[in-house]
Amino acid sequence: MPVRVTYVLRALVPSLDSLFPARDSLATALCQNAAGLVCHQYGYRREPLRLRGEGERLFIDTDLAFRAKLGVVGGARVASCGYAPEPMRRAGVSMSTALYWRRDWRIGSRDTRLAATLRDQCTVTALGVDATATLQKIVDRQLAIFAAQADSTIPLVADFRPLADSLWKSFLEPTALDSLSSLWLTLEPEAVRVTPFVGTGVNITTTMVLYARPRVVAGGKPFVRHRPLPALALGTAPSEFVVPVSVELPFVEMARRATVLLTEETRSQSVRVDSVFVRGAGDTVFVDLAVSGALRGRLELTSRPRWDADARELRLDDLDWTLQSRGALSRVKATLAAPLVALAVRRATSGGRIPLGAQLDSARTELLAKLNGTLGPGVVMGSSVREVQITSVATTLTGVVVRAVLTGQSGVWIQ
Repeated sequence: MPVRVTYVLRALVPSLDSLFPARDSLATALCQNAAGLVCHQYGYRREPLRLRGEGERLFIDTDLAFRAKLGVVGGARVASCGYAPEPMRRAGVSMSTALYWRRDWRIGSRDTRLAATLRDQCTVTALGVDATATLQKIVDRQLAIFAAQADSTIPLVADFRPLADSLWKSFLEPTALDSLSSLWLTLEPEAVRVTPFVGTGVNITTTMVLYARPRVVAGGKPFVRHRPLPALALGTAPSEFVVPVSVELPFVEMARRATVLLTEETRSQSVRVDSVFVRGAGDTVFVDLAVSGALRGRLELTSRPRWDADARELRLDDLDWTLQSRGALSRVKATLAAPLVALAVRRATSGGRIPLGAQLDSARTELLAKLNGTLGPGVVMGSSVREVQITSVATTLTGVVVRAVLTGQSGVWIQ
């Protein structure tokens, strides 16, 4: 089950904004040149941060407008740039970092690269002071601090464990497919894999692939052994999910229903049905009847189940007596016994038709319920099933099994 995860990069902006002040200034003159005789002040304002993803790298860019003053300690201002009536000077700053999966399910960053460019010069020749170089150092220092803080903040903000844990737990929990809670969809997840991050402009994407063993079972709610989210591991992902679902009609349930119907149906007949036993062998279903009255012993009917694609039903409409059973019934004077019994058996299986298509629809609906909706603040999941294809109809020791494959796509958006 590949779940494509789209992380909208603007979700990082509020946290990164707080690390790089939109405005900053040095109000008190700092004296550092010419034996402490020359001092400077500066101020800047920053444009909004621009984030984009390309390949494995995240790029963060912005533009600055700055101004500066130079002077002598205790003396008059020597020079300035960027103050009225002059326009503020311009600078561009950028950083890029490679994103990767950390073992704690967070986004890590490494191989961070920095670049700061003063587009307009602010050069003062008096006393040999170059304001451009001074301001370059200031911008470089501010960018280095921001980059270090960003490398620490990104893993704190981009935590995928809650999402992965939520998906894992939802797959563990059985889901009732009918109003009586007698039919259950179990997914039985076994492992999770993730793909490397890929930048796609305003987003970064990855895929979480859940490996599970889905089944549809009848009876009481299945016992589930709750297992923690497994360790993160890298892997590959197909473009669509392919979920095989096995819908089983247990022979025990079929026999129980048939016994109730047949004992009531034949209560006043010369040949009475006391119990029913259903079993399978190869491609054939055998219905064994324990009878009493004018005939004592066992009778047997057989059928070869088939899937009716148009009606989306499992059919046992060729249910008929075995030769041995016909011979036993021919010796009984109550000639209506055979058709009555056959009719009751067919009634026990909805006239030889078992609408497992509805159960497949329920499996599809419940699977989509697990894979659609809001998972948390700013986290939305959307999925669709493109096709439900029947692959086989077979019997096992415990029942008739219809195997199907559900194909579709699933995605999560974090914004």
